[in-house]
Amino acid sequence: MGKRKNSGSLRKKYLASSMALALLASAALPFTHASAQTKEEDLTGFAKDKSEWQTEFETKFQNGVKEDSIKKYGRALSKRPALVGTKGNDAGVQYALDELKKAGLKPKVHTYDVYLSHPNSISITQTAPFQRELKVTEDLKKGTPFKNEVVEGYNAYSPSGDVEGELVYANYGTPEDFKELAMQGVSVKDKIVIVRYGKNFRGVKPDLASQYGAKGVLIYSDPKDDGYLKGPVYPDGPWRPKDAIQRGSILYIYRYPGDPLTPGKASVDGVKRIQANKANSLPRIPTTPISYGEAQGLLQAMGGKEAPKAWQGGLPFKYHLGNEASKVRLNLDIEYETKPIHDITVTFKGAKYPNEKIIIGGHRDTWTYGASDNISSWSTIMEMARSLGKLYENGWRPDRTIVLAGWDGEEYGLLGSTEYAEQHQKELTKDAVAYINMDGIAGQFFGAGAVPSLNPLIYDVAKKVTEPRSGLSVYDDMLVRNDGKEQEIDLLGSGSDYTAFLQHLGVPSADVGFGAAGGLYHSAYDNSDSVERFFDPGYKHQAAAGRFTGLMALRLANAQVLPFQYSEYAESVQKLLADVEKGGTLGVDISGLKAKAKEWEEASNQLETYSQGLLNSGKGKPKQWKQLNSALIQQERDLISKQGLASRSWFKHQIFAPGLTTGYAAQPLPALVEAQQAKDTEAFKKAVKQLEKSLTKAAWTAEDAVE
Repeated sequence: MGKRKNSGSLRKKYLASSMALALLASAALPFTHASAQTKEEDLTGFAKDKSEWQTEFETKFQNGVKEDSIKKYGRALSKRPALVGTKGNDAGVQYALDELKKAGLKPKVHTYDVYLSHPNSISITQTAPFQRELKVTEDLKKGTPFKNEVVEGYNAYSPSGDVEGELVYANYGTPEDFKELAMQGVSVKDKIVIVRYGKNFRGVKPDLASQYGAKGVLIYSDPKDDGYLKGPVYPDGPWRPKDAIQRGSILYIYRYPGDPLTPGKASVDGVKRIQANKANSLPRIPTTPISYGEAQGLLQAMGGKEAPKAWQGGLPFKYHLGNEASKVRLNLDIEYETKPIHDITVTFKGAKYPNEKIIIGGHRDTWTYGASDNISSWSTIMEMARSLGKLYENGWRPDRTIVLAGWDGEEYGLLGSTEYAEQHQKELTKDAVAYINMDGIAGQFFGAGAVPSLNPLIYDVAKKVTEPRSGLSVYDDMLVRNDGKEQEIDLLGSGSDYTAFLQHLGVPSADVGFGAAGGLYHSAYDNSDSVERFFDPGYKHQAAAGRFTGLMALRLANAQVLPFQYSEYAESVQKLLADVEKGGTLGVDISGLKAKAKEWEEASNQLETYSQGLLNSGKGKPKQWKQLNSALIQQERDLISKQGLASRSWFKHQIFAPGLTTGYAAQPLPALVEAQQAKDTEAFKKAVKQLEKSLTKAAWTAEDAVE
């Protein structure tokens, strides 16, 4: 749904418009590596004898992940668009099932009936100062396979509508941009707003525009952000050509993701569905994307005040805010219906703790051909399953269960992963160990986002996986690229399939892979050609991402003591509280809250010292391991509140949520910050009380695990 930043911000959801594979201007905190291995053979969470056994199987797994297999799967799956709810998507299901079965595996399909939209027709007409019909498709070459199945430029869940009005330029459509327009004396009421992609999730743009009274929105990709000003455009380079359209959902996933008609419940037979007009995740005004080639004629014809310097884009003229001389008509005929979507899972049952699950997932649906987003991840997950299957055939069994998943409907609003998490909420809340996400991994720059307790594991695994470009370990490569410093690991907000696991259920989550600079995201040029020539020649980084996430899963599956470090988590919460304090606490004393965070850190330090002592002694008993690991699993759950955030109850996590006006980026301590921003003292007091309760529970959980 978003994009990835080449400096390492994870997921294709990170820094708005400059990446082809992943975006998200996600909040980040620098964490030091507190769990550095003192000996190469010692793995965090393992006694020495089991470290040697674990290393042997990790090596076999890594050697079993083959670039040629990922290439085969990737080429086959990206031949045809796999848009959710289409025949191409169904064909992708069948291909994956056939290949997984050929590998001796037993894939399972999970079907949910969800509310989907699809365009019957999209018409955009410039009506003043002259008449011109805008193109809503790319200029694909004759002979392009399944060309007729490439959906026109379209924003999922836009309502139908036939609206005409003056055109107003609102930069990126952020809250600050709409405030600037008001200061300039420019109203958007009953007008159509044109904004560029970037800075926030695309769904926030029409949400804010509708709040200011606009009746329609056009979103375009500016060449300053991901077009010719960045470098050569496709097919000569990886940047966005003038006809490329960035499709994408505008579902308000920062209110709740998943099926808009079944919030908090799985879309299975018999579920009670709300009326569409009651679903507050559905957008309210017609919205559709265009290319910068088509936007140029609209923007160039606009009069009115000259736009501020910071608002000027990359097209060869001065941008203006607009006046009555420039008008446009949007005529969108959008069909809504309930249709099936299909998740695919492959399970490797654990021998000792079969109920405890580590889930690796990535979405398998695409907007167009989707070779990068996200066939790169799904084909890699299929290859990981094949490699694990070979180990399984030869008698290897993980201690805990490993589940590999391909989610459907992510591009429309995290549909498949959310419905799966909601359906299995009881068992996942009880026993899920961790969720590891992969999204848009065809690139050459490592990036990761995670809850802070997983940061040490990410750094440890980075020492064991080779970075294909440099030949160094991923860890040493990051040190070279970051002046000897560890790369920052981002905090998780939303925008990919970890959302339901972390934000709704409290399952520790990470988002790991490689990203690349480019501008073909969600366009018809996200194909195997662009991946193989520009983003990941030889499929080497996709394979490296598979080895990396696979090793994370293997460590979590087999560790005697789960490699979570909540002392880092508690330390980060103290830093976040200090940031809140700088912004003012509305006269509310938060010293008690800060003390609770410190108590959690101290209790976690004691737990970590105790567990390491047991590992070093070699005298740990199964009952002690179980007690320790139950506490480590529970601490993330302790950060969940049953009632959820006051502004959006689906989001239960007290430490992290997506920002209401950013959509993707993490908003740390959301209840506190939202009350602070609203200057609502009573809400702030309630947030302090709830957070104190969560931190107290987490500290008690850690204390009780130490004998």
